[in-house]
Amino acid sequence: MILQSLEKAGISFEAGFKHLDAKRPTLLMVHGAGGRAQVWRNQVYPLKSSLNTLAIDLPGHGNTTGNAGSTIGEYAKWLIKTLDAFFPQQPYVMGHSMGGAIVQEAAFLNPSLMKGIILVGTGPRLGVAPAFLEGLLENFESMVETIIGYAYAPDVDRRLINDGAALMKKSGAAVVYGDFMACNQFDMRDRITRITLPTLILCGEKDRMTPPSLSEKLKNAIPESRRDTIPFAGHMVMIENPKPLNKKVLDFILEVER
Repeated sequence: MILQSLEKAGISFEAGFKHLDAKRPTLLMVHGAGGRAQVWRNQVYPLKSSLNTLAIDLPGHGNTTGNAGSTIGEYAKWLIKTLDAFFPQQPYVMGHSMGGAIVQEAAFLNPSLMKGIILVGTGPRLGVAPAFLEGLLENFESMVETIIGYAYAPDVDRRLINDGAALMKKSGAAVVYGDFMACNQFDMRDRITRITLPTLILCGEKDRMTPPSLSEKLKNAIPESRRDTIPFAGHMVMIENPKPLNKKVLDFILEVER
């Protein structure tokens, strides 16, 4: 029922189920800047035997209708409406990078819609290098390749970088630039301590875009949160080293469920 309702609403997704199993926890995943739901395929399908797994495209991304947001707050309000309209049972919500910022904002504004949150490769503030913003305006395709190269660990398989760059380019210059501007303006530092949901914070040990120090700031600010580092991975940790990430995510959810 949820999937059909999402389709009718123009929200595209990757799902690990056809019919929601009410006996299982649900995990909803939110992608980062210039991304789409498919970046979560290494979580949607491996975790479907234990959870109802679902990754969604944000507005203006993938095949979801509507315009991309111009601020993290706009995306967070859309996520809140989506949770309220389509998820009668509270899901766990996992966000990566910009998606993690969106989840933080939504968890602050309306925590009652979620059982817990998982913040991956993100921070309480997401400043973007001016060179990245200028490059996206002046030479979009070249700058996307630079950004994606920086997003993966230095020794990663080059095919992952090529695939990641192709995926971001599909979003188009306006959407990608808007997303990075939204990240640059995001700042939860004055509110982050008021998030009270069970929280897991994960980061790749070689993340150069949102380094482990930002995850540590989240851990220090969010009461009773837990933090872990995933080895042999950069910013795109859920793609680079999914098995340990998936285990930590599942262990966290099952522990909260007890």
